Amino acid sequence: MRIPFIAQVTVAIFMALPVVAQQPAAQPGPHPKSQKEVEALQKVQAAAQASNWDAEIAAINYVLENFVDTQFKPTLLSMAMDAAQRKGDYPQTVVWGERIIQSDPNDFSARILLAADIAQHTRENDLDKEQSLKKIDDYANKGLDLIKTAPDTPPPGFNGTAADYAAFKKDQAGLAHGALGQAGELQKKYPEAIEQYKAALSQDAHPNPTTMAFLARAYVENKQYDEAIATADKVLAIGDAPAPVKQFAQAQKDAAAKLKATPAK
Repeated sequence: MRIPFIAQVTVAIFMALPVVAQQPAAQPGPHPKSQKEVEALQKVQAAAQASNWDAEIAAINYVLENFVDTQFKPTLLSMAMDAAQRKGDYPQTVVWGERIIQSDPNDFSARILLAADIAQHTRENDLDKEQSLKKIDDYANKGLDLIKTAPDTPPPGFNGTAADYAAFKKDQAGLAHGALGQAGELQKKYPEAIEQYKAALSQDAHPNPTTMAFLARAYVENKQYDEAIATADKVLAIGDAPAPVKQFAQAQKDAAAKLKATPAK
């Protein structure tokens, strides 16, 4: 359910880096203030392009610690969260997400990505489950509120049109509703989970097969077996759906069919 917005911003902004600080930038937006900052940012860029997430985070930390007034801070924080998520470091993802929110309380994307990540990593028997559920609810709902008031104009560095940005916001809203759906399942509030997943699919500019598979599971849990089978079939019919998602959807379909055929006691 990850949205590749940060990568778009990274490419657009770093392509504007001059070779030396005295040269004019190719595009409007943030600019380095010294040759040393240019070189430090180029190390971030090189690590990101090489998909070396540890090196990218280390280079970002170097810039933030040594160029405290850098105009690239919002982008660097987002890149660090993205890198931590890509390398599967959940605790570090949360740390960077919270730093983004502290730096910019109106950033809806970081809140929603945090809600989705926390939902993905929360289990029914976790000792801190209630605390995690509260974070999911807070981050997702605040993110949805911020989307409603966000300007229609893409932010600096967004590599796309106003229509692309509108689609991005819709996908982000879908991601938020999906996280709330997972939270509903963790609380065994299956009707609420179903409504959140349906809201996610109605918001998504690009309907997410993972969300559809989760919806099938929620239908099974709510004993709506026909709906579960029909939803799973939709996932299975998506040609480019990832194999693990299709396998999960097939498992939900099989479970629904078996339960449907089992006589009620």
